[in-house]
Amino acid sequence: MASRSESRSRSNGMPHVLYFHQDLAPLRTVKVQGPTRGKHFYGCSHWPELHFLLFKRDTRIAKLEILIEELENEVKNLKQANWELDDDVVEMAIENTEQLAKVSSATADKKLYNLLVASWVLFAIVLLLLGRGG
Repeated sequence: MASRSESRSRSNGMPHVLYFHQDLAPLRTVKVQGPTRGKHFYGCSHWPELHFLLFKRDTRIAKLEILIEELENEVKNLKQANWELDDDVVEMAIENTEQLAKVSSATADKKLYNLLVASWVLFAIVLLLLGRGG
């Protein structure tokens, strides 16, 4: 397949289309029966030895197709970022649960310690009362 290049400069309102041997591709019209009949295309001046063909398109359509592709890429990137944020949220939830478990454990340990101290104080009071009464 022949390679081509397009120049953005215009001559007589038409873009220049060059292919690998740097000859201008003439603008032609499809004359054979079929779905492309009447369409304009740039064909290689060395045809049929080289089969270079580029259909002429409305530049507005091409620009919109480029914009669509850019927007699709942006959506893809945003979806990827969203998945990464979702992963971060899950990791933070796990860390939060672990921290809550530690706090709950520490609170339970403190309650048990306070209960133990209170029971020793109560035991001491009972011993004192028994010592006075006996």
